[in-house]
Amino acid sequence: MDRLDKMQIFVAVAETGSFTAAGERMGISNKVVSKSISALENDVGATLFFRTTRSMSITVDGQNYLQGCRRVLLEYEALSASLDTAQSLKGALRVTAPVTFGEVLVTRSVVDFLSNHPDIEVELVLSDHHEDLAEKGFDLAIRMGELKDSNLRVRHLGTAQLIVVAARSYLEAHGAPGLARDLMQHSCIRDTNSDVANRWPFVIDDVQTNIPVHGRLICNSSSACLDAARNGLGLAMVPDLFAEQDLVEGRLVRVLKDIPTPAVPIQGVYLPSAFQRPKLVAFVDHMKDAVTAAKERCGTAQA
Repeated sequence: MDRLDKMQIFVAVAETGSFTAAGERMGISNKVVSKSISALENDVGATLFFRTTRSMSITVDGQNYLQGCRRVLLEYEALSASLDTAQSLKGALRVTAPVTFGEVLVTRSVVDFLSNHPDIEVELVLSDHHEDLAEKGFDLAIRMGELKDSNLRVRHLGTAQLIVVAARSYLEAHGAPGLARDLMQHSCIRDTNSDVANRWPFVIDDVQTNIPVHGRLICNSSSACLDAARNGLGLAMVPDLFAEQDLVEGRLVRVLKDIPTPAVPIQGVYLPSAFQRPKLVAFVDHMKDAVTAAKERCGTAQA
């Protein structure tokens, strides 16, 4: 096992916090991980981890060495990537994305990506929880909203605009709100996955104003909220990309379109140890193009 292999295993142990988890990520046994770390400590002449029968922690020397390892491995991956071509893309990618966004856009994009790259396979996990990339072994997470974890590398994919939608049947029965504050007189379907479930945000006179809303349905699924809106239960505030097909096909219409709303960033995030692997770069580029195309379709549908 060469020094680069040992460094990759060391980074995996540091990021996962255990030899077992690192072995699972690297596809090797716990025993091989342990031997590799011991050999690396002999190579560098320093103890990289404090180990007991019940716990393990990285040493100060280990922390310093970790930073250097990441730089070396990044440069190595960048050099390898420069020699790769699109035709040589192959291997597995493990990706996680929010449930509704995954259903309406990511899955379709994955299918398109796989049709263009026959030597790649993708495991797509849809979850509204922010999965731990290191612990669960994900290459990439697609996330919506502001990020809180500064240890992840980030690629901006685009934005979604929060919009208010309703079925024509609801609007015919109850009328359409003309002002943001009119929402307080309407039945609003609220999504608890959103940070603004009970107070919908609008930008009024250049200031974000949160309007209190209420209604008979509150749910932790954007898909369910959209379905309820299609069936005339009330108004729903969702990212425009979630409602793209409904807007295009006329099942839902946008209301209050002249009142600005905040944009929601869409980002691809990955661990520093993911480096710039060509297959990951290619997939992220593909997702960025897919978000851009979906935004254009949404804009046409709302015009």
